[in-house]
Amino acid sequence: MVLLSHSGRPIGMSRLWLCFGAGAVTGRAVGLGVQVREYTGTLVRAVDSSVDVSALCSYAAQDQLAYPLLSGVDPYDDTIFNARQAAVLSMELASLAAEAPDESLRMAAVELLSLAALLEVQPGRPHHRRLLFIGD
Repeated sequence: MVLLSHSGRPIGMSRLWLCFGAGAVTGRAVGLGVQVREYTGTLVRAVDSSVDVSALCSYAAQDQLAYPLLSGVDPYDDTIFNARQAAVLSMELASLAAEAPDESLRMAAVELLSLAALLEVQPGRPHHRRLLFIGD
């Protein structure tokens, strides 16, 4: 038996937990999740499921020169950014927050900006955080 995602691609067993946790049982489409984690694995913060990260990445993919990092997010696998990469990604997100043609895209960019900011070096903040885009 082969399990398929909402897009028709095979799902590996390591992905099965994500699909069931994100709504596959109810038949809802599974989109991208985004989290900030410590390198120890501790969850710092996750984006709310109402934020349409998939739409934002799809929009960015239309202009890969303007949004090289965001357009490279893999919707079917995990994409991980370290603090240095997240700083560049933040510039892309700030641009989208100001210029995206749709309010939901702008709000998604603002939400992701707040997550990326959690990777910035601050006094008393643990170093080595990661920004994870979790594909379906």
